[in-house]
Amino acid sequence: MNGQSYSVALLGAGSEVGRELAAVLRERAFPVEALRLYDDAPDDQVFEDDESGEEIFPLDDIDLTGVDVVFVCDHPARAAEWAARATPSGALVLDLTQALAESGQAPLVIPEVNPGAIRAGLEHGVFATPVASATALAVALKPIHSEAELKRVVATSFEPVSIAGRAGIDELSEQSRHLLSGVTPESRIFPQRIAFNHIPQVGDFVSGGRTRGEWLIESQLRSVLELPDLPIAVTSVVTPTFFGQACAVHVETERALDAVAAAALLRQAPGLLLSEELPGYPTLADVIGSEATHVGRVRDDLTVPYGLALWVVIDGLRKGAAVNAVQIAERALRARA
Repeated sequence: MNGQSYSVALLGAGSEVGRELAAVLRERAFPVEALRLYDDAPDDQVFEDDESGEEIFPLDDIDLTGVDVVFVCDHPARAAEWAARATPSGALVLDLTQALAESGQAPLVIPEVNPGAIRAGLEHGVFATPVASATALAVALKPIHSEAELKRVVATSFEPVSIAGRAGIDELSEQSRHLLSGVTPESRIFPQRIAFNHIPQVGDFVSGGRTRGEWLIESQLRSVLELPDLPIAVTSVVTPTFFGQACAVHVETERALDAVAAAALLRQAPGLLLSEELPGYPTLADVIGSEATHVGRVRDDLTVPYGLALWVVIDGLRKGAAVNAVQIAERALRARA
């Protein structure tokens, strides 16, 4: 980036997103001088990351002295504590739990959508990444808004069990085995059986009958698009898939923009890949491992004067979390140099 190398701490290194982030740091050749990995460890024992071979230390032994960049991947309740310990010495803090954004301590950032928030966030050195579905929607809708001005957004997000971490992955695996063996499965992580099922509930219910997951997508999408009054209605569904988020989206715009013109905009949009060859849509299986937001089935919605419908898919652990955080760190370090 600028010839410098940095001391990096990764908190929650044993989580699914923590492991993905460690891999992304290696793959993008982030200039790491020293990497400190922390996570909950049984009996305060040091253990080792399977992929990197790096030692992972207990969070209770955390030492942020001399650290330049801190990635927070787990324990949202402690994100503010860690930020308070890291920032006085000038460290950048990247919160992937959204806790600091909810408390107003950090701006939500997607580099392709609101890069100006990076420079604004340098004052305090704390940044946050949105949830994966909000990231996917924002990247896809930003070019449409820039051209025709969004009037209303209605979306259904299809969420994988990995939104609940390793426990969610294990529950789907266990329930699937039990059902195929004729055994009645137990539901401990999700409110209903998830194997061979769909659950229209992501998080607890909040005001108005929405779930917390739906509220997060709506509020975070307004934030990164800088459209605080945009009408957005989201229905979030947990699906029996392990990784990857998908969204079926209908938008109404203030000005005319047909599907052909919208596709031309999306084709040129940063961080986005448009599926155009038949069958013309990406699936979760197609995007796992990709750093892009994928869009397909762009078509006119004839139920409103100016309407579009589209299908958006993203690797939630990768671009929806790890890559986005590393991109923010890269740009923030360049801006601060």
